[in-house]
Amino acid sequence: MSLSHIRNFFIINFSLATFLFAQIPIPATGCYHAAFTGDNSQQQFETLAKKNIAIEMFFMGWPLNPSLPDFPITKCNEISSNGAVPHITWMCQVSGFPYPLDGIIEGNYDSYIRGYADQVRNWGKPLFIRLGHEMNGDWYTYGGAKNGSGTLNGFGDPGKADGPERFIAAYKRVHDLFKSEGVTNVAWIWCPNNGSAPNAAWNEPEEYYPGDDYVDWIGFDGYNFGKSQTWSNWVQFKDIYTALYNKFDSYKKPLMIGEFASVEGSGTADKAEWIKQAYYLNLRFNFPHIKAVTWFHVAKTEGTVWTDWRINSSDAALKAYQDYIADPYFLSTISATNVDEDNQLPTEFILKQNYPNPFNPSTNVQYSISEPSHVTLKIYDLLGREVMQLVNKYQDPGNYTVNFNASKLSTGIYIYTLSSGIHSKSKKLMLLK
Repeated sequence: MSLSHIRNFFIINFSLATFLFAQIPIPATGCYHAAFTGDNSQQQFETLAKKNIAIEMFFMGWPLNPSLPDFPITKCNEISSNGAVPHITWMCQVSGFPYPLDGIIEGNYDSYIRGYADQVRNWGKPLFIRLGHEMNGDWYTYGGAKNGSGTLNGFGDPGKADGPERFIAAYKRVHDLFKSEGVTNVAWIWCPNNGSAPNAAWNEPEEYYPGDDYVDWIGFDGYNFGKSQTWSNWVQFKDIYTALYNKFDSYKKPLMIGEFASVEGSGTADKAEWIKQAYYLNLRFNFPHIKAVTWFHVAKTEGTVWTDWRINSSDAALKAYQDYIADPYFLSTISATNVDEDNQLPTEFILKQNYPNPFNPSTNVQYSISEPSHVTLKIYDLLGREVMQLVNKYQDPGNYTVNFNASKLSTGIYIYTLSSGIHSKSKKLMLLK
């Protein structure tokens, strides 16, 4: 094979591998264990929790003025190397006149967005982007309250509130620019807060929904502030999320809690009981379509009050978190083996392209068989010599994922062949060291 053929193969298959990341698997049962690890590293949080996280969330702002793209590749590589998927909460607090979002809508940030999108595409691994979260609150400059609020005659449709309309226009512009740059490895999260500020009909969360084509996951944010603030009271998990869940479950999107936590109460076991109610009862039984839940693990000042949201704010809270997150319902990895969207057996013989591809040193191979048979999955070099056997056994109908570790092989192109009964399929993969 010539160098030009190898180069073309690399380009084609890199694009295909990126495309395969377009949708992060949605577990048929269970919920991804996720966290903003704030005060600790991922490893420190996992040591505290006694369980790994499948998704790590972190926050990132935008430059006040258009500038060079700043995709956090070092942070994302760190998360990915630790076996989790990055979740970037991308806070578009920018400048515009007379409203902050006008800068995005009018194209002042197009160069920045395109450059960021190119960096994401070139990174090539799966990640979540939660753009402009809690837009129905009045605390961020991109929220509807600061972008025309409920006025009707300043932007777009005179029958719709200007604040939500501006947010939707900005969100769509960012999404469309990513699409135009060929980005397919992002799962987009649209994520309102559980309470709107101001509490008005024009500011209800659904008024900000940009449409199914622009949303991959629907997220919710909500906290139990207890009595830590002058305006707050103790609120159970179900009371924070029931209304949002009932409203958006009908949208037929996977649901996620983008961030949540509880403060300590007046009793030593109050937060521990709150955690039990959240993880043991509600998430497992009352909210089955919530497929990822993100604990906000940080101690910080809320208003003027030092507030401890951490899982280890007390011994009782930590013990409760460890006990209830240990349930296998809460998934510590994102894997295609968790997925069975229709709970049906496959009806075809399928061999999928491995991912990632190119890879170093390991990659996953997924396949489906529709009838019981003896199955082999073998790796060959370009001269047709067998170099490794991954599967050689009888298997029932089903969907399978096999990890291929090529640490003992040399850089190059290989062929993997799946055989089952009268069926056989082959595909190419590339090992780059």
